[in-house]
Amino acid sequence: MAVRPARDAVAVLRLHGGEQDAALLHPAERVLAPAGSSARRRDFLGGRSAAALALQLLGRPGPVLRVGRRPLFPPGVLGSLSHSRGIVAACLVTTRADVAGAGVDVELTGRLTPATADLVCTASERASLPQGPEGERSLTVIFSAKEAFYKATGSLGLPRPPVFHDLEVTSCVPGAGTLLLRTADGLLPDGHTAHGQVRSLGPYVWTTVLVLRGSAASAASTAAGSRAS
Repeated sequence: MAVRPARDAVAVLRLHGGEQDAALLHPAERVLAPAGSSARRRDFLGGRSAAALALQLLGRPGPVLRVGRRPLFPPGVLGSLSHSRGIVAACLVTTRADVAGAGVDVELTGRLTPATADLVCTASERASLPQGPEGERSLTVIFSAKEAFYKATGSLGLPRPPVFHDLEVTSCVPGAGTLLLRTADGLLPDGHTAHGQVRSLGPYVWTTVLVLRGSAASAASTAAGSRAS
């Protein structure tokens, strides 16, 4: 499944197939893949294959290498990877010069507990959670959005890494899947704002967050929600 969460940005979510994903990888990526049949290898192959598809839709070649444990995307591309339960991988890539950070996260609904809500949610977010299965999904969306935001800010050189309560999901616009996000005062550089999208695939929710610079923030949703062909 591929979508365009904003202009010149592509997000891909896919159920990956282990060793068959290796065929999608650049030779330089295959060298980096962990050996054996471990979950780490499956996650690596799934993430890099999702990245290969996303970059193809963006019209950019790979490879996606790494610096430490973080993926290193080609010059001119910002990106992020995520995995869930070893069978789902997601990638977000963008070539927009006005994007300061890009983050993606995918989560399986129903794995979080009420105790997680106390840790992850602000008081306002907790009060907005409905009862039952819809509440579980809403909690998963909030958690996933904050994980994606954390990844999006990783390259910004913030004075401190963000914590869960530094981001508040104030609402989700029905249909469009747009997440309205509020960040703690002084956390982001002046003029920077965070913009999110959420979508579902079966029991999974996946979120994308772009941090935009200055005046670009007002045009964040220019092409939000349109699907890649």
